[in-house]
Amino acid sequence: MSAILTVKSLTTSLLPGIPIVDGISFGIKAGETFALLGESGCGKSMTALSLMRLLPGGIRIESGEVLLGGSDILLLPERAMREVRGGKMAMIFQEPGLSLNPVMTVGEQIAEALELHGVKFSPSPQPSPVKGEGADSLPPRGGGVGGNAIAQRCTELLEQVGIPDAPRRLHEYPFQLSGGMKQRVMIAMALAGQPELLVADEPTTALDVTIQAQVLQLLRDTQKRNGMALLLITHDLGVVAQMAHQVAVMYAGHIVEQAAREQLFSRPAHPYTQKLFAALPDAARNGQPLAAIPGNVPQLHDIPKGCRFAPRCDKAWALCREQPPAWTTLAEGQGVRCHLYSELVAGSSLPVAKSENHRDEQGGVGYPLPATSYELLQVENLRVHFPIRRGILQRTAGYVKAVDGVSLAIAAGNTLALVGESGCGKTTAGKALLQLIRPTAGSVRFAGSELVGLEAGALREKRAGMQMVFQDPYASLNPKMRVAEILQEGMDALPSLPSPPPLQGGGSSAGRGAPQAHIDALLEQVGLTASAKWRYPHEFSGGQRQRIAIARALAVNPKLLICDEPTSALDVSVQAQILNLMKSLQQELDLSYLFITHNLAVVEYLAHEVCVMYLGRIVERGPSQEVLHRARHPYTQALLSAVPRLDGRGAEVVRLPGDMPSPASPPQGCHFHPRCAHAMPQCGSTYPGSTNAGTAHEVCCHLYGEGKPQLPGSYNLDSR
Repeated sequence: MSAILTVKSLTTSLLPGIPIVDGISFGIKAGETFALLGESGCGKSMTALSLMRLLPGGIRIESGEVLLGGSDILLLPERAMREVRGGKMAMIFQEPGLSLNPVMTVGEQIAEALELHGVKFSPSPQPSPVKGEGADSLPPRGGGVGGNAIAQRCTELLEQVGIPDAPRRLHEYPFQLSGGMKQRVMIAMALAGQPELLVADEPTTALDVTIQAQVLQLLRDTQKRNGMALLLITHDLGVVAQMAHQVAVMYAGHIVEQAAREQLFSRPAHPYTQKLFAALPDAARNGQPLAAIPGNVPQLHDIPKGCRFAPRCDKAWALCREQPPAWTTLAEGQGVRCHLYSELVAGSSLPVAKSENHRDEQGGVGYPLPATSYELLQVENLRVHFPIRRGILQRTAGYVKAVDGVSLAIAAGNTLALVGESGCGKTTAGKALLQLIRPTAGSVRFAGSELVGLEAGALREKRAGMQMVFQDPYASLNPKMRVAEILQEGMDALPSLPSPPPLQGGGSSAGRGAPQAHIDALLEQVGLTASAKWRYPHEFSGGQRQRIAIARALAVNPKLLICDEPTSALDVSVQAQILNLMKSLQQELDLSYLFITHNLAVVEYLAHEVCVMYLGRIVERGPSQEVLHRARHPYTQALLSAVPRLDGRGAEVVRLPGDMPSPASPPQGCHFHPRCAHAMPQCGSTYPGSTNAGTAHEVCCHLYGEGKPQLPGSYNLDSR
């Protein structure tokens, strides 16, 4: 097939001589998925913005060609480029919440895309499906098509991307949609112009595995139906294995390796690619540190003279630090930019082992499972119900049952993972344990003391023992405070240490009342230098900011950390660093963790026990290896089946129809039964009790209620 897109020696620079994207070349054929893989800061998103000519101010394309259908779009005037964007090529941005207009309805935004690109379609002879839903409020658009026809086409696009109740959603605003729905609206807008090339920049980052599976299947179906080419930008190796035909690995502005998917996953050549594979969480390494890549991607002003990966490469020698490596073509078209292969000729075998055998062992150092002696946290029948108020008098018309009867326990030194889709109540439960949200009912006992109902003063004394690490370090760290001030703030608010002398030096009030040595020790404990205390949060990478957030939590000597998706949007290499840090801190300080996540691979590596949550309730719990490898509840099986497999074959995904019901009006009986393929009559009338499914393994499902269990089969992570 002919190439839809051909990129030749594309260079995009901040200033002359400071390239962000440095001479990259690749091509994408019709119906093909080309994946661009690498850490944050490697230039992947800037490559996409360069192709779309949507570069921020001060950044410009220095040289190269971008051929779309044979024409160089870099030579087009801006007026002509507007017709290309959204028409011939479209882009799905990483953060749909920032890309959708908050003051326009979903229907208006999709209709705008249809108007701008003059898409022609034939109105259906049948009545508009949105008749009576306010469809007439959509004005006539370009091409002489009436408002009802536009509304019908918008509805078809929303249905095409799998949004339920599409006619109603047309008239909703982005804030009324979940993260997965907003991403699907973005896809619908991108598909409205029927593009030949779709650029998807991290389209599934931070999405639940079930929503991720839906989005990826949608992209595959659209590609198959329209013959569309897809440029997929991601750092998720599982997504690459499932989606890509060709893969390019990018580092510090260069493409360092390019190959067909099967070649890359079976025989990665570049040391950087090998280390990305080695950094993946794996149950086989449970108790051992992950092979994290030391250091960070170099800054633009500090690009090494020779190989850009040399400062982080354990195979580098003198030549690597003096001379940039040339591009070398290996067997079957695989290419690599590395001095290790500069003497090889095409057709020679690669002097590397398969990726799964390239995990760097680190001297056999392990993390033994803790010998627990008591339960640090005990939660019984926790409920958090938010009132729904309506009318002039704001009377209570109902309740949003965010957490509806959760019971769990965490032993000292243990990690309990709380998993489930977005909206199931995980974060609300975590905040309720800390009393950041007051529970409606239930009991929370920490170290033998009841927290529910305590006054603010008494609660403050208890909070030093349990702290929270939030999902987004951008939002949880004060951008106007230096790191030392951020760390001291917790010590002042929750004094658990002797009153120390003020910090000396630095010309700042930062550190007043906190010993400089203690702050230095905190930073070194989380892998940062002591000099970092005088810097502001914006001067750090995402992984470093998360380390600062962990240091702030540790500043008051807690025994329990509640970690809310702390690695959800991090690169695999940075994720490995944070997981290694958390395991070492747990061993050193005897910490307990409540780890809230939707990443089941992280759960398998880190957690001792797992609770699976759905619509405010726990549906399955038990030891992590038992739950993840012998799942019993149909919902848990659906979550596990949606995890992308590294072998690229793709397991049969258990499709969950529709979205999670609203916690304001949960279904009668078992909350999961409207989406369950194994639902029985009693599932719609009574909620199932807890049944033992193995050693300390409990499941709430009518399939296991009476007599011999009616097993629907089990699904496990081994199939990855």
